[in-house]
Amino acid sequence: MQHFVLIFIIYSLTRSNTAVSGMILSFMIPAVLLSIIAGVYVDRWNKKKILICAHIVRAVFLLPFLISDLHLGWIYFLTFSIAVATQFFIPAESAIIPQLVPKNLLISANAVFAFGIYGSTLIGYVFSGPVLLFFGKTNAIVFLIFLFLISAFLVTVIKFVNIKKESSREESSFLNNFSIAKETKEIFSFIRGYQKVMHALIMLTIAQAVIFMFAVLAPGYVTTILEAPLESLSVILIAPAGLGLGLGAFLLGSIGKKFNHRWLSAVGFMITGIIFIILPFTNRVASYGFVQSLNNFLPHVLDINILHIIVVFALIIGFSLSLVFIPSNATIQIETNEDMRGRMYGFLSSLIGAVSFLPVILAGGLADLLGVGAVIGSVGVLMVILSIYYLFLTKY
Repeated sequence: MQHFVLIFIIYSLTRSNTAVSGMILSFMIPAVLLSIIAGVYVDRWNKKKILICAHIVRAVFLLPFLISDLHLGWIYFLTFSIAVATQFFIPAESAIIPQLVPKNLLISANAVFAFGIYGSTLIGYVFSGPVLLFFGKTNAIVFLIFLFLISAFLVTVIKFVNIKKESSREESSFLNNFSIAKETKEIFSFIRGYQKVMHALIMLTIAQAVIFMFAVLAPGYVTTILEAPLESLSVILIAPAGLGLGLGAFLLGSIGKKFNHRWLSAVGFMITGIIFIILPFTNRVASYGFVQSLNNFLPHVLDINILHIIVVFALIIGFSLSLVFIPSNATIQIETNEDMRGRMYGFLSSLIGAVSFLPVILAGGLADLLGVGAVIGSVGVLMVILSIYYLFLTKY
């Protein structure tokens, strides 16, 4: 909800895809600069306290948004500050899952976790538009602050039961020899030696970069290609995608262990890429003869139009992305030790920020220059090519 509210505020203020890119970049830059360092500390600090403090700090940085007519520069600065706190939250959040369940249940646990994440994302995006529309920006920000504080309280009741206890002597020895450079070097050496982890990191990085680019392009896609109100973005695109992610998580929780993780990710990329290629032409698809013919057999209240098609496509995109996120996260958690997991997710966050930086800048600028549809279609072509490459690797 926070992301949608900030995107809505900036796009309403500027009507510029490039300005939205600036907000996305405000979240990315801390990831590039701080994620690896944050991951090192997450491995050594109390993860529960990190989660609590991150929630509280982000709530505090939302307070200035209660000021009316806040300057765009301040919006970027506050977004940047929230992202700094998030760099400690993300690796701690992902790294605690193996401390709650045995190794053989990690796929199912990640599916349950993803179902909760995507379910809350679905609720957040569905209600973010109506909340802004009916209650205004100020009340929406107050509600977000309240949610962060409630989340901080809920973390206090989590019980970690699978934590390896280290003796005080070992902890003291570690602190005496602590070196961020050394700890970071260990991560790179580990990744080079484990191809499964490397491929999982690549898949997660590209998938997240695609989501960031789509976040930049979605407002323009809704208003220019679909010619729909901006407030409908959450209902037309985000909510169905969140539902698709949830459905994918539910399905993978039951049968995900039966399939090759890399194969699932490659299939997810291919499906997403195909839908992206089709998206710019959906307004034409709705007028094709077969759609009109289908409507002749349906009751009048069930007539298919462009918005129905977009909702179905968004649902498929969400489902296909779940095929990337859940198996890849499980691979990382299975193949890494507890004392390295925080650094691994910190490195992943940094990698996502570094890889996404240029595409996000280009996506906004190219969308303003060439059109939103051309950029979305091009991203789809690249995803299909990448998926074919990974399917080839999986087979051979």
